[in-house]
Amino acid sequence: MFEQLLSQSPFWSQVGPSADVVMTTRVRLARNLPSLPFGNKMDEADISTLESIVHQAVITSKYFGNAQFISLKDCSSDDRRFLRERDIITHEMELNNDSCVVFDPRQQYSILINEEDHIRIQVIKPGLQMLSAFKLADEIDDELNKYISYAFTDDFGFLTTCPSNVGTGMRVSAMLHLPMLTAAKNMGEVIKLVREYQAQLKGIVHDATKTVGSMYIISNKATLGKSEIDIIEEIDKVISLIIDLENEARDEYYQHHKDVLEDMVWRSYGIVTFSRSMSYAEAIEHLSLIRLGVVLSIIKNIELSVINDLMIHIQVSHLQKIAGRQFASSEEGDAFRAAYLRKKFEDKE
Repeated sequence: MFEQLLSQSPFWSQVGPSADVVMTTRVRLARNLPSLPFGNKMDEADISTLESIVHQAVITSKYFGNAQFISLKDCSSDDRRFLRERDIITHEMELNNDSCVVFDPRQQYSILINEEDHIRIQVIKPGLQMLSAFKLADEIDDELNKYISYAFTDDFGFLTTCPSNVGTGMRVSAMLHLPMLTAAKNMGEVIKLVREYQAQLKGIVHDATKTVGSMYIISNKATLGKSEIDIIEEIDKVISLIIDLENEARDEYYQHHKDVLEDMVWRSYGIVTFSRSMSYAEAIEHLSLIRLGVVLSIIKNIELSVINDLMIHIQVSHLQKIAGRQFASSEEGDAFRAAYLRKKFEDKE
């Protein structure tokens, strides 16, 4: 199974609407069963019952077809990390042997079992596709609900482990690439917009002191007192405004500092082409600038999907599966990452 996954493009390596700035859209629906205590109170018998109920629903329904059902206790730590690197499971599930996941072989959705909530339905689509992602998540939700009762009250909506998710139980988010707003130190304007629309923002990749790669997640905070469509429209609006800010920053910087920007992009291209050792954070930083160069047509021989795909495959578990061995040290992994990138860019020459 993992060899097949490795050969396929993951959720976010494809190119969707507004791909210049928006890498992916994600919708998650949190659901719980009224017959079981919340996740943090469940014992082994409860966990086994939950797994059995969801498994039976998935194999009974024709909707889920060839979906894979995986118990994470049967996976090695490296396999769990691989699934997390693909966004099929979360970091919390990577560390939890009592979780299971159902996922579509085409990687359009996954159903997380015993993460924070009993069930989390997750749909990720490339680019800005909030309504489309919600419609698929809602369809999966309706299908599961034919076989599984949800904890729901007329006063509060869907009941969840964390009070901040009560109501719709929905988190909608987008992963944005904002290199020029970051470089120009204008993220303050983004934060102001995010607060105005009651959303939240966080960086994706960090080193010891800062966010690297200029990639951020923006998601809704409120789940109570609003409909799913209201939430989607608000987040879609704030993301559209941020896209405009980033595009304006790119146009202005390229117009006034064309040589500087092109030098930044080509320096990164040169470094990934010739380096013999590269950490994950350094690789993401350079791929971020190369991605900007591709979007602005400074680099014309590489497709955007190739850069998106590299951002997935340079993670350590992916590299180990490509290498067919566990790395003995971080130095060995950094050397393999540099060699992998050199080969990929040589193939594009």
